[in-house]
Order: sequence, then structure tokens, then C-alpha cells
Amino acid sequence: MRFSFGLVLFTLPIYLPRQEFSNFAVGVIAAAYPVTETLCGPAIGVLADRLGRRRWIYLGLAISTVALFAFTLNTDIRYLVAVHALQGLAAAMIIVSTLTMVTDVSTATTRGREMGVYDFANLGGYMVGILAAGILTRISSRTAPFYFAAALAALGAIFAYFRVKETIWQSKRSALSPFQTLKLLLGHSRTAVMFPIWLAIMTFVGMTLTFGPRFGPSPLITSFLFGGGVLLLAVTQPLFGYLSDKYGRDKLMMLGILSIIGLFFTAISILRGRFGFWSGLPFLAVFGIGCFAFPPAALALLGDFAPRRGRGTTMGVYSFVISLGTIIGPLLGGYVLDRYGIRSLFYSCLLILMGALALSILIAGGEYAFTTSLRRREKA
Repeated sequence: MRFSFGLVLFTLPIYLPRQEFSNFAVGVIAAAYPVTETLCGPAIGVLADRLGRRRWIYLGLAISTVALFAFTLNTDIRYLVAVHALQGLAAAMIIVSTLTMVTDVSTATTRGREMGVYDFANLGGYMVGILAAGILTRISSRTAPFYFAAALAALGAIFAYFRVKETIWQSKRSALSPFQTLKLLLGHSRTAVMFPIWLAIMTFVGMTLTFGPRFGPSPLITSFLFGGGVLLLAVTQPLFGYLSDKYGRDKLMMLGILSIIGLFFTAISILRGRFGFWSGLPFLAVFGIGCFAFPPAALALLGDFAPRRGRGTTMGVYSFVISLGTIIGPLLGGYVLDRYGIRSLFYSCLLILMGALALSILIAGGEYAFTTSLRRREKA
């Protein structure tokens, strides 16, 4: 799935000519995918709890096959929005179901490592897709990655139909309702504080993936830069997941958050001329690697708190939050780039992150104050 999506992810921004499509127009097309994923993710999660996980994987890949091929047929903006929205539905089916399956088969003592392996598969697929897209657009045409991606998705659908096995069997009545699952998740500060951070991170990711290919030196060089970054992210995920199993989820999540803040401060300092690129490069490298600690630890923590009879709904909520970030990212990024330029984009990212951190602290502080007050009353 990620191999095929990586091909399109990199190709779509350069497939649309700058003369005909503004940055904001590209952002609108890019946002159609996560809009659909946001709207459909929670519903797919509920269906995965009630009807099983397996079917949504091969159905999602089959829908994706059609959508990926359809990109080559027309470049009208309304048509591309509709096609990308269809791909978002396919993504919701696959991501929610596969994440739920990983949660089903993992345990609290190994979940960090196994979520890291899951991230490795996701990001490794993206990396190969991005590199393949750069090569195909160089040696062939800008439609070639779409054909290749459609063929990959079709093969994935066939493989999933015959080889993927169901991981849970339960009656419709045994699954928790969405309201019950949300109440359990949001009722605990350790899970509730994750969602603002995830939203901020995915906003940055949406900006980078949408506009990075348009502002890179060339499609081939940019694909190698993207691919190298994604490869580094992929290979570190099992390690950070294992460390979260050994030393705790909260420590690894905090390492990731602080590293993201350091990364933005360094990037802004370079853009303002306070650091030369080469003198700032070691800081970019250290903070960049540190950022990668957050995803596997946060996913493992979410899996730890997911109720057994509401795991699909839990992953649907997660899909909703990350998709919302990738809606905001392209739209906000396109607006800021067109109006204020690239330096302002980094400032806006830093403000978003600081706001998310402040909200998370308020959530955690509110629960701590409530718990402390309750304990005092019980003692009295």
C-alpha cells in the first residue's frame, strides 16, 4: 500500500504544472485525500470492531487500484479532488484495519517494538515509492508512476484476499459503541494529551509532503533527499519502539517533542542567517533523529489503552486526528507560501507546535488537579 501511495505522493505535486495550479490549488487537491480519511476513519474503525478487520484491507487496495489509475485520465481540478478523495477512503480502510490487527496480536511488553516494525513497513514503502517516482519521472513520463502504483495496489489486493487472516472473532453485540470507546480514551490524560501533538506533527508532515517536491532542486534529487529522510525514519522506528518498551512510553514521547522544537529553532536560525547551513547541520541531524522517537511510543501507548472490544474504533480516532493534520497542512502551507514565503512557514509550524504543547499541558494539568482534589475529599 505505502509503496503505491509513495509513488503518487511524490508525483502528484510535480504532475500539476505551476502555470496552471497555484500552491493553494495543489493544497486543495492534496487535502481531499485526508478529508475523506478523516470522515471515514472512525466509521471504518467501528465496522472493523463489528465485522472484522480483514475485508477492509483487500477492499481498500481494490478501490485504491481504481483511484491510482484514474489520476492519468484528466487534470481538471474537480476531477482530481474527487479521485484523491476516493484514495482517502481506501487509505482509511487499510490503515485502521492494519493498525487494529497489530494491536490485536501484540502485548503490552512488546507493543512498542511491534508498532515500530509497523512504522518501518509504512515508511519503508513510502521511501521506495518516492525513489521509484523520482526515477520513473526522469526516465519515462510523469504518468508512469500512476500506472505502476495501480499495478502494485492490484497485486496487494490479491495478496491480501488470499493470505491475510482475521485476528479477532466477536459478535456484533460484544463490540463497544464509539461513545464508550471515546469516553475511555479521552477520560485518561495520557491518551488525551497525545492527540493535540499528533495533530501538530501531521500538519507539518502534510506541508512537507505537499510542497517539498515543488520546491526541491529537481524531481530526481528531491526524491533521493526525501527517500533518505524516510529511510532514516523507517530504520529507527523498531529501535525507538523497543526503547519505549524498556524505558517507558512517556520518556520517548517527550524526547520526540523536544527534538521537534529544537529542529524548528535550528531551521529558523539557519534561514535568518544566525547559523550557516554546515554549522547547523549537526543540530539538524541530532534533532531530526530525535523527532523519530515520538511515533512508535505514542502508537504503543494508544494500543496499551485501547479497550479490547473497541480497538478498531480507537484506531479510527487516531486516523481521524492524523488525517485532520494532513488536511490543515496543505491548505495552511499553500496559503502561507503564496502570501508570506517559506520563512513564515517555519514560524507558523513552531507556533502550532507550541500551541499543541500548551493544550496538552492544560489537559494533563486539569486531570492532575481533579485527581488531587478528589483524593483530598476522600481523605477528609
